[in-house]
Amino acid sequence: MRCDEASERIGLLIDGELAGDERRALLEHVESCVTCRRYRDELKRLQQHLAQAHQPAPRALLHRVRGALASEAAPGTAVARRPQTLPTRMAAHMRGRLRPLIVQAAAVLVACIFTAGMTFWLTQESDTQALLAKDVMSAHMRSLLQDNAVQVASLDTHTVKPWFAGRLEYTPVVKDLSAEGFQLVGGRLDYVEGHRVAALVYRRRLHEISVFTWPESGGDTAPHRATVNGYNILSWTKGGMAYWAVSDLNDGELRQLQALL
Repeated sequence: MRCDEASERIGLLIDGELAGDERRALLEHVESCVTCRRYRDELKRLQQHLAQAHQPAPRALLHRVRGALASEAAPGTAVARRPQTLPTRMAAHMRGRLRPLIVQAAAVLVACIFTAGMTFWLTQESDTQALLAKDVMSAHMRSLLQDNAVQVASLDTHTVKPWFAGRLEYTPVVKDLSAEGFQLVGGRLDYVEGHRVAALVYRRRLHEISVFTWPESGGDTAPHRATVNGYNILSWTKGGMAYWAVSDLNDGELRQLQALL
């Protein structure tokens, strides 16, 4: 089973809507795939948070609201409120008591709509991150299978950075970090989510690091780490650019590179 197929069914698995061979196949894949297992755990945590935050409306409130709506909709209601059948002060008192209940019911409805919207947004956000992680991981592995992981090989930032001009609609940030132990090897073009992006290659001892970068709207974000098949993936945004670093380098040293870029 592929990861994209699994990610579409994990929600059904958590809700108990899968059975038989389909459930067993998905469970086997999730247990063997770090990315899908992390996605399943995130959905479970989200489900638990929503369950804890959910507060059902009191049954008495439901009856009162229904009664109030029925009273408002009944023909001749205006006649019933005349002083001949119900004293004016009593009618005002009744309306005063019902109004907060109706407002409370409306607030509960708005909260339910907001919760459903947040659930959808968080699920979509998790799907996007998982697909991005899969793409950058695949791109890094492709580069390792080539005789040369770069299209422009140079230690000089003034050679690597201009090379991207005319090949991309943006200019990536290229830094010489050899003094800090991260040697610039060069750069290449790659594809992530179907878009052409810049890939910078650094080397730390015998470890090769691919740093994919492209423009990203919004403010800076803290680094987010994932591990896939023994490779560390670190993603963050800084200065209007998104960064995804992939390597078999340990997490601590990969974070050193993140802090330098």
